[in-house]
Amino acid sequence: LSRETGKPIAQARNEVNALQGRLEFFLKETPALLAPEAVRDAGGTAEAVTHEPLGVVLNISAWNYPYFVGSNVFIPALLTGNAVLYKPSEFAAETGGNIRRLLLEAGVPAGVFQLLSGGGRVGAWALEEPVDAVFFTGSNATGLKVAEAAAKRLIKCQLELGGKDPVYVAEDVDPAQAAPAVADGAFYNCGQSCCAVERVYVHEKVYDRFLAAFVAAVKGFKVGDPADPGTYIGPLTRPAQVAVLEAQVKDAVRRGARLLVGGKRLARPGSWFEPTVLDRCTHAMSLMREESFGPVIGLMKVRSDDEAVRLMNDTTYGLTAGVYTKSRARAERLLKRVDAGSAYWNCCDRVSPYLPWSGRRGSGVGLTLSKAGISAFLRPKAWHLRPS
Repeated sequence: LSRETGKPIAQARNEVNALQGRLEFFLKETPALLAPEAVRDAGGTAEAVTHEPLGVVLNISAWNYPYFVGSNVFIPALLTGNAVLYKPSEFAAETGGNIRRLLLEAGVPAGVFQLLSGGGRVGAWALEEPVDAVFFTGSNATGLKVAEAAAKRLIKCQLELGGKDPVYVAEDVDPAQAAPAVADGAFYNCGQSCCAVERVYVHEKVYDRFLAAFVAAVKGFKVGDPADPGTYIGPLTRPAQVAVLEAQVKDAVRRGARLLVGGKRLARPGSWFEPTVLDRCTHAMSLMREESFGPVIGLMKVRSDDEAVRLMNDTTYGLTAGVYTKSRARAERLLKRVDAGSAYWNCCDRVSPYLPWSGRRGSGVGLTLSKAGISAFLRPKAWHLRPS
């Protein structure tokens, strides 16, 4: 995983080790969701519901968290009786092969979990095969193509797409505590996460102190060899993303942003970009509107909670949103007004198998995780049973 994606080895180990909790959740909760339900007796007619598998599930997965993102789909799919056609990203093909090997060693029949290797052309071909559902994780642009192909065949389609996830820092926080947490949410895995913090709005009363603490935290991140356990920032996985980040930084500076840290690619073999912080940003800048998916973050000063909420909602995405404040009531009041699938109070970039993982608007359709995420791989059948 670390070798082919560039993920720092400590973070790669975190992903693999944390997978255990998700597996235990799926194993614990799935049996009850498969059980038939006796609904009622309606004047001599028994009403019941059973739950049947979808059939063959096409899982087009992502490279940034191949164990997490993949297992959110193929584990509940298998446990609910489906067969899986699994296409890992071409940027994590070896990891995808290891996943299949581990599943077969665990006793999954080879014919029930098939592996497809290749890029977008292979995914497009797979969509023409007689599959019964497609679960896709990736970019918004590719997701639209997947949805179009699925719609032509009227098969179930679930999309986990991108995000432009905001955080609002209220004036009552301790910057020394909040700034490192937000920085970690923005730069973990080199910012290559759909739920990474990509926009930070800070109340004017605490802005300068927060900014100083945030910059100090980012400057403390070690950039280096992914094989080094002390490395926090490694290379970008996709070479093309370097140009995207360069363009966003250039556009932001041209429009008046102040470059405080980083701002350019690193002169070393591979796809490297410096951890980058800009402030005095506005929503006229692509940095604050388009997904970055890299170690670049923009900050804005706001005057009020209302302004923060308005800016947080000023996006085509709706995956996660966070508020840092001492008051839970205040955080809940604000987050209820933000159109996002996951709401965070004094935390960010967090996923739990017990809670649904879903996006709104350009961040996707459908959900994984939670009991509802398991049921997404089942079809209900209604039974009307009347004795003769």
